[in-house]
Amino acid sequence: MSVTLDEIDRRILTLLQADASLTVNALAEMLGMTPPPCWRRLKRLKDAGCLKRQVWLVDPASVGLNVSIYADVKLVAHDTEATTAFREKVRALPEVVECYILLGSTDVLLKIIVPDIKYYETFFYEQLSQLPGVREITSSVVMTEVKATTSLPL
Repeated sequence: MSVTLDEIDRRILTLLQADASLTVNALAEMLGMTPPPCWRRLKRLKDAGCLKRQVWLVDPASVGLNVSIYADVKLVAHDTEATTAFREKVRALPEVVECYILLGSTDVLLKIIVPDIKYYETFFYEQLSQLPGVREITSSVVMTEVKATTSLPL
């Protein structure tokens, strides 16, 4: 369900995407309004589902996760039973940070973050290739990150 946003709502969302730790008072000041109407707008945006959760983003390299890999997965079957089993197993793998079911020649796209290539090799053979319904996996290793953002273009 889409929510109608005015310019102030868009500014609130843009500011919070840049810094989710802003207080209502700080946000209101940046918007040139008083805290009570700012708080009401925030509550409305939360209640409408526009603001899902507040998190800190961890720099992967700072915690020893130096390699990002995108894996294109082709499945053997596409029925509900087969894809449900695959989805459940993928959700349990902490190395898989994103998973998308696609239309086209690739069935699934996974973003995987690991410490190094040796770790990925073991992960590939012992876990990824053993997922139910997997027919083929093509892995691409990220060499350079050119752009990565969590901010939506509002």
